[in-house]
Amino acid sequence: MTDSNTIFLQTAAAVMNELDIRYMEADLDGKVQLKEDLDRAMMTFSEIRCRILEREIICKPEDIAKMQQLRQEVNDAEEIQSVLSTMIRLTKFFARL
Repeated sequence: MTDSNTIFLQTAAAVMNELDIRYMEADLDGKVQLKEDLDRAMMTFSEIRCRILEREIICKPEDIAKMQQLRQEVNDAEEIQSVLSTMIRLTKFFARL
């Protein structure tokens, strides 16, 4: 696996872990808002992860930069709606790869 793929997967896994934590810490209303999109993001990440591991995808520096930006957005999000918005963009980004 190329270094760019390694960095991408590490960053993406960190984003997914942060989203799991945000879900776990949310109140009931927040969990209801996040659940469907979190499941979709996780499924899309799993598919992309497999394709990267099989070397069907080679990540580019701009992919890594985008993933790092999304990670920062998740870390900075203070409200459920911000987390949800970033999660939706993350899923769309995964689907584009």
